[in-house]
Amino acid sequence: MMQASAAKSLPVLMHHYVNDSPGAITVSPSLFEEHCRIMAEEGWRGVDLAEAEEFFLHGRALPEKSLLVSFDDGFLDNCLYALPVLRAYGHKAVVFAVANRLEAADAPRVPIEDLLAGKLKDMPQVRRPIREDALGFAIRKDIFCNRPEVRAMEESGVIAVASHSRGHFGVFAGPEFTGFAAPGDQKRTFYLTEHGHFWGLPAFRVVPGLRHRAFLPNPDLLEGIRRLVPQSDAEALAFFASAGNLRELQALAKSFAGNMGRFEDDTERRDRMWREIAGGKEDLESVLGHSLRSFAWPWGKYCPEAEALAREAGFSLLFTTGEGPNPPLRTPRICRFKAKSKSGAWLISRLRVYSRPLIGAAYARLRNLF
Repeated sequence: MMQASAAKSLPVLMHHYVNDSPGAITVSPSLFEEHCRIMAEEGWRGVDLAEAEEFFLHGRALPEKSLLVSFDDGFLDNCLYALPVLRAYGHKAVVFAVANRLEAADAPRVPIEDLLAGKLKDMPQVRRPIREDALGFAIRKDIFCNRPEVRAMEESGVIAVASHSRGHFGVFAGPEFTGFAAPGDQKRTFYLTEHGHFWGLPAFRVVPGLRHRAFLPNPDLLEGIRRLVPQSDAEALAFFASAGNLRELQALAKSFAGNMGRFEDDTERRDRMWREIAGGKEDLESVLGHSLRSFAWPWGKYCPEAEALAREAGFSLLFTTGEGPNPPLRTPRICRFKAKSKSGAWLISRLRVYSRPLIGAAYARLRNLF
């Protein structure tokens, strides 16, 4: 009997949304089904996380044409629209969830058995998460999985869950800012720092928190802004419509020139990153009831200290957003390539590239030049 060929590299496909709001990190439910169907027809199989971990950590063989399907953040659409399709075509996957976005609840909003039986009713707020608020602004209102839902996904045997940090927080890059936070369109999901978000906050540039040192605004400045700017949406909108109010806010910020804040010290930086990495691991393990070995970097950005902290926290595999092949025993950095709103033929072509170590490495280097 001829022995089946073993995978020389495990491509990892990275998704975020599976819904009907077009975007660079969104695949529609219908296209996701097309991708899963074509993968199955072409002999590709999405393996489960445990199989992938054994391949990377111990070199355990996987069949040729294996891949790992991954999702970042933990959106409810992954459960509602991706899980039944994965199951139908014989694929498995992993969701890298942001621990503090998982909602507390007593039960899944839709029983997993109903999803697998095709009994899902349309949920417009999940399919089209950008909604108009009471003031007429377009606001992204993403719905995340709740805790019973992530447990049920794992119990289904179709989707495993791993860590994507505690809060997916960014940090302020420095004291420079352009304008102030005011009511308006908001189409981003992850823009928060540990300082939260409130009207009148200087619009400091936000950068990935596990790569950069944080700028900490002067607490007296923040408190002065909170006293000056009303925090209800309607009142804040009226506040910013007044040129006099805006001048008063600008004068308040100017009074702190040279004293806008400071950068965190080394101890504060380490403690903050530890809260994100180890704290998220602890939180998610308490929800799932088992230990975790895999972590995906928020925004794919990290620094050497963050990588060392992740290893110290007990993570063995660190999933990036950098493209490239993943041969057996590759640790700790695992490459991924982004799912796109393109044809199944495009997807198969990328899987073929990244299943070949030498070709995949050359292709990734070429892409990095442009």
